[in-house]
Amino acid sequence: MKGINIFVLGITFLLLCGCDDFLEEKSQDEVRPSTVTDMEKILEGEAYFNKTEGFMFNFGTDVLSDNIKCNAVDDDRNERKKQQAPRFRWERDMFDESCGYEDLSFWKVPYERIKGCNLVIEYAPKMNGDETKRNHLIGEAYALRGFYYMFLVNCFSLPYNYGDPTTNLGVPLKLASGVTEELFKRNSVAEVYQQIERDLLKGAELMEENKMNFYFTRLNAAASYALLVRMYVYMGDWDNVLKYADKVLDMKPDLLNLQEQQTSLWSSYSVYVNTCSTEILWGMLWDAENSYTTWGNRWPYSPSEELIAVFQRDLNEGNVDMRGDWQNTNNGYLKGGDVRDHHTGSYVSMCTWVDKGRASDPSYNGGIRVAEMYIDRAEAYCRKYLESGNRADAENALKDLNKLRRNRFYEGYMDKELVDFTDAQDLLDFCLRERRRELCGEANHRWFDLKRLGMPEIKHVFIDNATNEGIEYILYKEDRRYVLPIPRIVLERNTSLVQNQY
Repeated sequence: MKGINIFVLGITFLLLCGCDDFLEEKSQDEVRPSTVTDMEKILEGEAYFNKTEGFMFNFGTDVLSDNIKCNAVDDDRNERKKQQAPRFRWERDMFDESCGYEDLSFWKVPYERIKGCNLVIEYAPKMNGDETKRNHLIGEAYALRGFYYMFLVNCFSLPYNYGDPTTNLGVPLKLASGVTEELFKRNSVAEVYQQIERDLLKGAELMEENKMNFYFTRLNAAASYALLVRMYVYMGDWDNVLKYADKVLDMKPDLLNLQEQQTSLWSSYSVYVNTCSTEILWGMLWDAENSYTTWGNRWPYSPSEELIAVFQRDLNEGNVDMRGDWQNTNNGYLKGGDVRDHHTGSYVSMCTWVDKGRASDPSYNGGIRVAEMYIDRAEAYCRKYLESGNRADAENALKDLNKLRRNRFYEGYMDKELVDFTDAQDLLDFCLRERRRELCGEANHRWFDLKRLGMPEIKHVFIDNATNEGIEYILYKEDRRYVLPIPRIVLERNTSLVQNQY
């Protein structure tokens, strides 16, 4: 009973001072749990994000990208449309009350969860209990902290490969759990990436040395190494992409063959379904109520024609891609159906949402999986081929891409050969298209990829509900709005922070 009381007091302490350290610091009596079991509950409740927050960590930036378009909607859907509109239009006060909807979540939630990670890292070594489990918990906390900083720096900073990462502003690094009067300043992009690398390596090593069999919503060594691969892709460190992708794929090489899965509406298996976790390295729950789904009436934001065209390219050649056959709602990552047109009242067939696991409950529509490792490794080989002209690199890239595609097409599929491409750039472009198809709608990949791939121009058309006419908004090439604004209230409470310049 005493241990339980200490645990409850410890959770109360976290909740009281769990608010963003960069909003306001309040000192509280620090009462801490005493056992590994207590610390595991804190890890699960305070370091791991919850189901509602999972949408942001997987799909939160898609509305900023070229994967999403805007639609005219009925009044009952308009509130959601207005909430997301400032992001769709890349407004500089998108998180502030001045735009109509104050939202601190992109900044506040990761730092709240980092606080939980710091608590586990700092105090778990002192807990009584199973040593293997204790070390694994610490490893999970390190990996989670690296994951949250990777999200923050990709949202609020310039990409690593743009300008000088040693001078470009990153995000503040808070690496201790205690309350402090310090007003944290922004570390450089390079410093943040160095910390992410340290955290993910430390987490992976601890979990690899202290193996535990947890459900796949909990991190493990393979997932931590996979997150490291993702980080090296953002950095353009292709040698390390190859090194650690090889390591992950040695640990878990299998892909889910979509050709072999059932295709009835409520029994189809997809890449994130819990009953068929063939390629899941880490499955993230997220709340479908917060997604861009539609049932009956048109939803304000849905997959763009440009995204659909990426899939259509193969369909036009007679290859039926299980990921993009959106007119068959039982199949495909892109889902479609008959939705009611806001103006005419008639029903039209349209692509409505990106979904990779709804057929089972619970749904894991995001996370990190084996397929990403094959794509990352293929891109690394393409980049090397582009630089050196070494044919072996091109063949290795095609080997990975063909393996993935064999598990995704169910009609008309043929392996690609090097003669199918005019040059190294053509092969890289093909690889990046495959990446967009495979990873759309998860892990904020598209927005983060657009940043590292040169921040190209994007055009969004915001549709007026009354007239069905659109106003065009342009995010220009290398536009500074590719870097999200720090919420105004955060800057007011921490005057040491510098806002991004536009």
